[in-house]
Amino acid sequence: MFQIDFENLAGIIIISWMSIIVSLMTYIIYENKDDMETNMFSMGPNPELYILGFCIDTFPKYGIVASFCFINSGIRELDQNLLRPWIINQIQDTKNKNHVDSRKAYSISLLSVVYVWFDWFMYMNILLAQIDMLFIEIAADLIMTVFLTKYYLGVKVALSTGNP
Repeated sequence: MFQIDFENLAGIIIISWMSIIVSLMTYIIYENKDDMETNMFSMGPNPELYILGFCIDTFPKYGIVASFCFINSGIRELDQNLLRPWIINQIQDTKNKNHVDSRKAYSISLLSVVYVWFDWFMYMNILLAQIDMLFIEIAADLIMTVFLTKYYLGVKVALSTGNP
């Protein structure tokens, strides 16, 4: 008999939700394409693309913004998949009796908080400017997530075989 676990069920629910929203947005955009006066769905540099007050109207400027998005997505994944789990498992887990250097604990915790706010500010300004920035962010997140997942799975295999 086919059995589904909660993680797979959550995945199915999330994919279904995203599919419904994208379908509805596509329908709304298609039905209102003549009335829409937004540049949100433009691609590449253009004279109406402004991020943080700067006009991104040339390919070199666009390349800088795209590079920032790509690199920052990787940094975001490091924060979400390395620093935050470390904070949870080493600092916040009261059952973990391992000694943690208090300077390291405070510095990593505070760095993570400051980065989250910096990232949120930049993320909102960039993603709300134009849809292609979203695609760059998604691509970078996927690449970094695959890299980190491969790393963690490799560590688990090494530990289970006794070859750390």
